[in-house]
Amino acid sequence: MAGRIPDQFIDELLARTDITDVVASRISLRKTGQNYSALCPFHNEKSPSFSLNPNKQFYYCFGCGAGGNAISFVMEHDHLDFVEAIETLAKDAGMEVPREQGAPDRYEQNAELLKRLTESATHFQEQLVSHASKEKARHYLAKDRGLTGQIAKVYGLGYAPPGWDNLLKTVGKHRAEHEQQLLQGGMLIEKKDQPGQYYDRFRDRIMFPIRDNRGRVIAFGGRAFGDEKPKYLNSPETPVFHKNQELYGLYEAKQNTQNLDHIIVVEGYMDVIVLAQYGITNAVATLGTSVNSQHFKKLFKLVDKVTLCFDGDKAGQAAAIRGLEATLPVLQDGKQVRFLFLPDGEDPDSLVRKQGAEGFNKRLEDSSSLAHVLFEHARSLVTLGDEEGEAQFARNAMGLIRSIPQDVTLRSLLINQLAEQSGLSVDTLNASTPATRYAAPSASDASYDTAPEAPLPDDGYIPYDLPDHEDYGHYSDAPYTPHESSAKPRFDGYKKGKGKKGQWDNQETYAPLSRHASLSRVSQATLCLLMHPSIAKEVDVPDPLLSGDDPERQMFSRVWRYFEKYPQHNTGHFLYQEKNQDLLALVYALLNHPDATTKQKIGNAQQEVADMVDQLSNSLGLNSSIQRLKSRGNDAINNPETQQELRALMDQIRKKKS
Repeated sequence: MAGRIPDQFIDELLARTDITDVVASRISLRKTGQNYSALCPFHNEKSPSFSLNPNKQFYYCFGCGAGGNAISFVMEHDHLDFVEAIETLAKDAGMEVPREQGAPDRYEQNAELLKRLTESATHFQEQLVSHASKEKARHYLAKDRGLTGQIAKVYGLGYAPPGWDNLLKTVGKHRAEHEQQLLQGGMLIEKKDQPGQYYDRFRDRIMFPIRDNRGRVIAFGGRAFGDEKPKYLNSPETPVFHKNQELYGLYEAKQNTQNLDHIIVVEGYMDVIVLAQYGITNAVATLGTSVNSQHFKKLFKLVDKVTLCFDGDKAGQAAAIRGLEATLPVLQDGKQVRFLFLPDGEDPDSLVRKQGAEGFNKRLEDSSSLAHVLFEHARSLVTLGDEEGEAQFARNAMGLIRSIPQDVTLRSLLINQLAEQSGLSVDTLNASTPATRYAAPSASDASYDTAPEAPLPDDGYIPYDLPDHEDYGHYSDAPYTPHESSAKPRFDGYKKGKGKKGQWDNQETYAPLSRHASLSRVSQATLCLLMHPSIAKEVDVPDPLLSGDDPERQMFSRVWRYFEKYPQHNTGHFLYQEKNQDLLALVYALLNHPDATTKQKIGNAQQEVADMVDQLSNSLGLNSSIQRLKSRGNDAINNPETQQELRALMDQIRKKKS
């Protein structure tokens, strides 16, 4: 059933899940006192800065600021969305994920269609192993393209043999509705002169299953063996497949790259597969379309770095410009886009065979920044070599820069850099006539997969059997080695208009308190609550202290209210429940502060919080008034005189705060 997962279930799941077991099943932990430490799986480091607290059921890293509970760890480590992480933990806990009543999503509506596509993938794989003409396909994969059986199995490669109705007879023969589902899924074509009669769309081709984020087969690509046209044939648009919103190999990249923080976008299926065979498992390909803003939105949810890899010819240059225009409207702070142009006549497939993974990664390190490509493109459109040409260059560049969201830091940096190059002031550039060509996408241009996904059909992922592909030979010198990829190159950073190699990777995350300044008493009290949540129930906090615009007070208020209401919960629960990202940034910064270790060990945390409350109450003149009102008893509070005094007190508080 589609619908929202009840909060009660999530609470129960966290209560029954030990984060130590979850993390230990994925990385190596070392006991250090009451906690565990490890090399952080979310950034490169040589000494452990990742800390796991089994008592509080949360983790945090002093190096990169990652932190959270079991759900957030599974999401980050396994590259899953929230629903997927819940389903993973629930499966390990032997729990079934309930759903509140809601309208079925497109996957639930098309559960049977997804089954037929899965069965089609299995059929094509079996043909590669057992069909009478299998040697043609195996020879092409092993000899002509140099693929191993292992990599073919990872990507689920198959074979559609010659013939008009092989798939139709195998998958669509059981029931009439199966035939209709194959037609709906783009696997069959209706005969023009015989309505109701169908034939296979894919015939005599190598088959590439296209999977969604959760590994479900949603479409196929078929490659001809020779010069047949079209060389690549993709599934048409279907209820579960929209080619301008999907990326080939993204699911495999998530599964086979240990620390997925960078995606390489290439142009072909074989580029993705051959790079993976050489250990570069983080490549994806568009599906017969140019890379667009929806692709970048999807990738930016997953990684911080995207490199667009193109051939060095005119077509590659044109594709790069389309990629540049697509990424500008959806750029975000903390995200980086780079451009790699290959030598003429080379593609990633051929280049990695010649230069190996090391050579290919070295080229990635020398890739061009977005700023460089933007300014080079703006200048390439200039037809005059004089002052008028410089003005034209500035207009071209500003036309591109204006499509970057105004709150993105890079926009200001690019304008400053353009001012230096053009000799115009920043004010003049900002005041120039806006270009309408580079408009940001409208609100209606939303990705279809932003809504929560429904459970898989039949209560789980539909696995399809993978026949043994390895018996057709191993002709490549480079074995497939997932998790050993060297595809995490360091990039030339872009900061204040300067490009210093490796700088981007080392930039600080400028979250509040991230420079480890001394903490205020309010922040120290908040940290005590985070480290010892049960004390919230024992500390009385007057209502006036729980209001106000000060971010630290708001943080303390939110943390205290949560643990006062849920004394049995831990910090992991709070990190999951809290949706305010600004507040979460403050909390994570606190957890990453050096004082966190100290607060965790103190035995008088309750007294420290109480002292802060008392001090703040005194500063607002609350203590004597509140004590006097309390001494009158509950009944007295209800009389008009007391209520008037209370209103006067609140007026006094408001004046002090202002």
